[in-house]
Amino acid sequence: MFSISTYISHLLSSAHFHYFCEVELFMKNYTHIIFDLDRTLWDFDKAAHETLHDLFALYVKPHTTFGFDYFYTRYREVNSGLWDLYRNKEISKEVLRVKRFTLTLEELGLDRPWIANHLADMYVQVVAQKAYLFPWALESLEYLLEKGYLMSVITNGFKEAQYPKVERCGLGKYFTHLFISEEIGYNKPDRRIFDYATNTMNVNAESCIMIGDDYDVDIAGAAAAGIDQVYFNPHTVDGAENKPATFRIKSLKELMNIF
Repeated sequence: MFSISTYISHLLSSAHFHYFCEVELFMKNYTHIIFDLDRTLWDFDKAAHETLHDLFALYVKPHTTFGFDYFYTRYREVNSGLWDLYRNKEISKEVLRVKRFTLTLEELGLDRPWIANHLADMYVQVVAQKAYLFPWALESLEYLLEKGYLMSVITNGFKEAQYPKVERCGLGKYFTHLFISEEIGYNKPDRRIFDYATNTMNVNAESCIMIGDDYDVDIAGAAAAGIDQVYFNPHTVDGAENKPATFRIKSLKELMNIF
């Protein structure tokens, strides 16, 4: 007769049992999901392109023979370099806000500091009103909320833009916390902003997972803080497939297959 004790002994020694143990160990019991905002939930590039196109037509085009495409290309290069300096605390927020336009106008041969200042003010106000989310953003957030996950945002964006974005896009009801770097004093990928978030939420890093599009800022930063990651790479950045991440997705819809 095949006894219960014999069956349990057989089960414990079987490869079948060890396989499911490994799966169970791999699939952590996440309770908190942390999102990046720009280029992860909110379509930053679409909103920025549209805003800059309109501002260029109003304030720059009358003073130059260069077209918008040249202006936009130069702006993106300048802005990217200045954001690197800002994240490393080598320049202040106010310097970044204006200098990105001052330097871009100089690329067009324009020394117009008053235009640069006006563009700096108008850009932040206008872009924050663009309610552009990535496909499946709301559906995924609704799914995760119904599953019982506690969700928050960690963003390096400016507070005067991030709060209106969240409100305008109807995202506020999904998040328990909105961690903005300038309010906390640390920029991603500094692990201290991740530590601040986990301490504020009273949760261990092992119970959290970070979802973001910027590998060096979101993914590597979270990993350094002991937080697992979902690398959102909708445009298939070159070489990204060789960089380590807990999970990888190209569409936010894929979050429903992970959680």
